[in-house]
Amino acid sequence: MEAYREVWAQQRAAFVASRPNWEAEHGTEYDTDQRVFEDEIRRFRRGSELIRTNSDARLAFQLTNETFRRGQKTSWRLFQLIFLVSQIPGIVALSDPNGPDVVDRSMVDIVYFPTGGGKTEAYLATIVFHCFFDRLRGKTAGVTAWTRFPLRLLTLQQTQRVADVIGLAELVRRGHSDPRLSGTHVDGFAVGYFVGQGGSPNEIVDPTSDRYASPEAQVTWSKVNDSETRQDWKRVVRCPSCRTTTITVEYDAIRARLLHRCSQPNCQFPNGELPIFIVDNEVYRYLPCVIVGTIDKLAGLGNQRKFALLYGDVDGRCKVHGYYKGRCCQKDCTDVRRLQREARDGLSGPTLFVQDELHLLKEGLGTFDSHYETFSQVLLREAGLPLPIKIIASSATIEAFGRQVNHLYGRSPNEARVFPGLGPTLGQSFYAETLEHPQRLYVGLIPHNKTIFNMILELIELYHREIQALQVLGPTSSNPYGGGLVPGGQQWRMLLDCYTSSLTYFLAGRELNSVHTDLEGDVIPNLLRDGLSPIVISELTGSTSTDEVSRILERLDLPAVGSRSSDALLATSMISHGVDLDRLNAMIFDGMPRQNAEYIQASSRVGRTHVGIVFTCFHPARERDRSHYAYFAKYHEFLGQLVEPVAINRWSRFSINRTLPGLFMGVLLQILANRSREANPNKYYMLDFVRGRINDGSLRWEQFVQMLEQAYGVGTPTTQGEMSFREEIRLRVRQYFDWILSPSGGSSFVSDILIPKPMTSLRDVDEAIPIELDSLGTEWVA
Repeated sequence: MEAYREVWAQQRAAFVASRPNWEAEHGTEYDTDQRVFEDEIRRFRRGSELIRTNSDARLAFQLTNETFRRGQKTSWRLFQLIFLVSQIPGIVALSDPNGPDVVDRSMVDIVYFPTGGGKTEAYLATIVFHCFFDRLRGKTAGVTAWTRFPLRLLTLQQTQRVADVIGLAELVRRGHSDPRLSGTHVDGFAVGYFVGQGGSPNEIVDPTSDRYASPEAQVTWSKVNDSETRQDWKRVVRCPSCRTTTITVEYDAIRARLLHRCSQPNCQFPNGELPIFIVDNEVYRYLPCVIVGTIDKLAGLGNQRKFALLYGDVDGRCKVHGYYKGRCCQKDCTDVRRLQREARDGLSGPTLFVQDELHLLKEGLGTFDSHYETFSQVLLREAGLPLPIKIIASSATIEAFGRQVNHLYGRSPNEARVFPGLGPTLGQSFYAETLEHPQRLYVGLIPHNKTIFNMILELIELYHREIQALQVLGPTSSNPYGGGLVPGGQQWRMLLDCYTSSLTYFLAGRELNSVHTDLEGDVIPNLLRDGLSPIVISELTGSTSTDEVSRILERLDLPAVGSRSSDALLATSMISHGVDLDRLNAMIFDGMPRQNAEYIQASSRVGRTHVGIVFTCFHPARERDRSHYAYFAKYHEFLGQLVEPVAINRWSRFSINRTLPGLFMGVLLQILANRSREANPNKYYMLDFVRGRINDGSLRWEQFVQMLEQAYGVGTPTTQGEMSFREEIRLRVRQYFDWILSPSGGSSFVSDILIPKPMTSLRDVDEAIPIELDSLGTEWVA
């Protein structure tokens, strides 16, 4: 890295020699980029020094490399290794709160690299190092890292990747002789799948033992006890140890646990039980070291008192069902003799948040999340975390990142840091060099004398006809493209298998439904009439269930065999992120997405390993589409520079109206209830109990105001937005107290009398209705 400084100097001299005014026009910006690189050298040097001088850091680094070696990774990409080593000082600072590296924990590090370049592995390596170092510094239990994804599909795809790595790390931990890692009082490494919204059960309770059991709980209980239907909850399809798809979902009635079990007789996991928890209540009870979930789950801070467990606020452990707060988290566990009431030594809350696809936290979702993010930081301080939580994010498209970090996490724009920084020239840096061969081919199409609807149908049919025609060519046929591969040979078949699936992206579900109908009614019969195989049509939209999404992705990842020779995947914007399949290499756009970042992300679903082809079909009646078609080549030349800044405003006037009820309940359930040491903290849900605590002076409105001002970051307001929020907090809290003290009109819970009610999801807003011109450009349609 130090030798690369000379490249910066040489390139500067070349620029100055070629353009006399270059220094005045670009010198300052060039200096800024070079200082970023100098800071990367400094951090890498510091991390390397700690590996040499700190025995715990060195051992954690060695075990991290051993974990990835077992996963068949033989080398790191340069930026991955430097990122990992550069994160070590901030992690090691946890064992030295007064040391020189503490300042690094306030920095928000954003891994910015092209899609498919290895961002996920970079932050996974950091997570694994953090898990090992936590055990070595004396943390025996509790969550280490919480990885959050904006979309359900992202979580589903990434869970297998995280489970693979953490599962191997657990095997490495179990095999090490150091008692800090493998001692009898040390919890193992595990993954918690924390999604909800139908992704997995919130809890499993025998309805016959719970008179308040909901209809959903009864359905869950029925499904749990059916050996076939509970396989729908399979969230990991491949054993991290055996690398085989020999996983079944089983139910352990004694522990009330939904298990992923490998049936291979020589599986290295005890009894084949994979270290993964997929039920929300199990995540609370067993506190896996890594949580993988959607950002929406943060809304649970205002609805679920068990959330405090994730942040390290634990009273003890039930001998059967895991950790608890106040009482056992498993409703049907009533034997108090099982409760070990002493707090667990070495148990603490998370010290790392990882946010994937940072650019998706925008508009309403980003604003609501920003309020819960800063409240989370208040909760961690309340739970005893002495240092700021470390935040790592990743994105393949980003602009104005400092402002987004400021609004999202309440940290200064100067505390936002992108890695790796820019190089001295476009397309070249110390970490990577842009090669000339293409990764994706973009083709722009606009219909003439036909609608875009008919053009897309024809395009899908022609594409699959061509692929199937190439599949039936034999060794005696000539290669129609003049390449070196022999038709019908093994390499020929393997290459074609990577192109048997097409992906069509729709801006609206209505158009997707119409194309689906005509594919089944016209295209498939045409193929069958000509002796070709039918297309298997699948949909991935916001209404597709998590179980169905899992089945579709699992099937698409398998080689095409037998009658399933072609797949046509129809999708909306949910496909834009988190679908990493080598067998998706052909894509069709039904119109131009509204944002350039969306177009980049969506088209990046293809061409990840093999060269992909993208057909962008434009609406002839839309002026914007016609402009994109006219400047198609120039637009793609500057595609990366056209990414829009993320639209987010923490101080949006109406946002506090939606988030304040939830954060008010969060202060009540997560902070004040736990401070009270009440024998049954669940009473703080109840309106009559809270009313009594207000009347006897145990709860005061000033307590809520103080915590909420910290949560929103308005303790010492300096801007008009901050002052407005501060006034709103004080007004609303007094109003909430008046409502609590007033006759309830039959309400039993505090949350029932708040208007609006606490959010149950950060997307808990009215559904947006997109409107656009019809295909003829004559009228607006919804």
